[in-house]
Amino acid sequence: MIVEDGWVGRIMTWLRALSALIVVNLLIAAGTLVGAVLLGALPALAAGSVCLTQLRDGDGSGVVRRFVREYRARFWRANALGAPFALVGALLVADTLVLPSLPQAAATALAVFTWVAGAYTAISLVAALSIDVRYRDRIAPTLRFAVGLPLASPLMALVLAGSLAVIVASLLALPMFIPLLGLSIPLFVGGWFIDHRLAQLDAHHPRAAALAH
Repeated sequence: MIVEDGWVGRIMTWLRALSALIVVNLLIAAGTLVGAVLLGALPALAAGSVCLTQLRDGDGSGVVRRFVREYRARFWRANALGAPFALVGALLVADTLVLPSLPQAAATALAVFTWVAGAYTAISLVAALSIDVRYRDRIAPTLRFAVGLPLASPLMALVLAGSLAVIVASLLALPMFIPLLGLSIPLFVGGWFIDHRLAQLDAHHPRAAALAH
């Protein structure tokens, strides 16, 4: 009976976590639309990062209230923090659009560059969002830290890039899950890797003590 209760407790915990991931995913989509996409995407991702960080810390309560509060509080800061990444993303999309008009060799080289730059930009954006949850520093130092972290931690960056690639491939293979988990799962996993690395680097990080044992 004790074993059964233990399994029941674990199952309920996983179900609550899954429900929270779905709710956060829907909230990110709604927040993006509320901000007319261009102004709403980054605040929605920032607010979602706060909720997912709390979920990883073991607190899955009050997700909707927390998201709304953080969305409002971080609206302009998130747009300023994410503006460089949005610009790079737009340039990478433009590169992708011109690929069919290029000679084969040039198109292949540009495609490789675009994929590598896109992966690095995505990792740096997740890093910026995760760093901003734990440390409310000025925007410029946060950006420098976020962009430099993948270079300073190449193993983490490679494992994270591979994990995100697997997640994206899985979602594309099972598209019915994209509306439910298409944004929250990559953000949750990416945030876990970044937060884990931050805890290794900073003895004052909230999770540093747990890593020490």
